[in-house]
Amino acid sequence: MSLSVGNAFAHSVIVSQDVKEQTLNRNFLFAVFSMRVTRWPDGRPIRVFVLPDRNPLHRLFVKQHLQIFPYQLRNKWDRQVFTGAGSEPEQVDTMEEMYRKVSQHKGAIGYIDKSFNLNLEKVRVVDEF
Repeated sequence: MSLSVGNAFAHSVIVSQDVKEQTLNRNFLFAVFSMRVTRWPDGRPIRVFVLPDRNPLHRLFVKQHLQIFPYQLRNKWDRQVFTGAGSEPEQVDTMEEMYRKVSQHKGAIGYIDKSFNLNLEKVRVVDEF
């Protein structure tokens, strides 16, 4: 199953309602998901959620939004954990769990398939540029 249509993304970056940013640039998004940036611009901690490495949505998200291969992202996380310089994001097993975790934790960010029925009172979709 293909999750992209032309150049449009078939998945969305979602954040908890308390996150003020309306848009995120690609470099910031990469830094957040690679766990190099751990705080929002206002200083609040970022809580990153991802699907398992082999999940098709995760692989597509990493390739399209972060413009690297999933194994490269995994290597970054592993290196940070091994050296004690950082940690890896919290893994969830399903889109439902992703939605629930992002909606329940302040400063949270994740991604979800656009076909997922979102309650926009609990999470926000952010644009990227």
